[in-house]
Amino acid sequence: MKKHYERLRLLLGDQLDIQHSWFNQTDNATLYLLAEMRQETDYTRHHVQKICAFFAAMRGFAEALREAGHHVLYLGLDDTADYENFTDLLCHLAKRFNADEVA
Repeated sequence: MKKHYERLRLLLGDQLDIQHSWFNQTDNATLYLLAEMRQETDYTRHHVQKICAFFAAMRGFAEALREAGHHVLYLGLDDTADYENFTDLLCHLAKRFNADEVA
């Protein structure tokens, strides 16, 4: 993984559309982020199987993007445990990868 990306793009679990224009061509300046966060599991009551299926779909999508040549960072629940919300995580990763743009 590179140390600098111009763009960091967050993909949420309900945005797994491989036909989105972002994915038409690879871009070495863009890092796609998919992250499992407690914030997303705890805002309302969910059946555990729904959460597992949701995260499995995210992992599968991340792998499909990688196979297509995109730069992808997938973070599991353990990886994001120190972050209270997406804003904190995105600020940390924007600094880590010197991203000029976060979307």
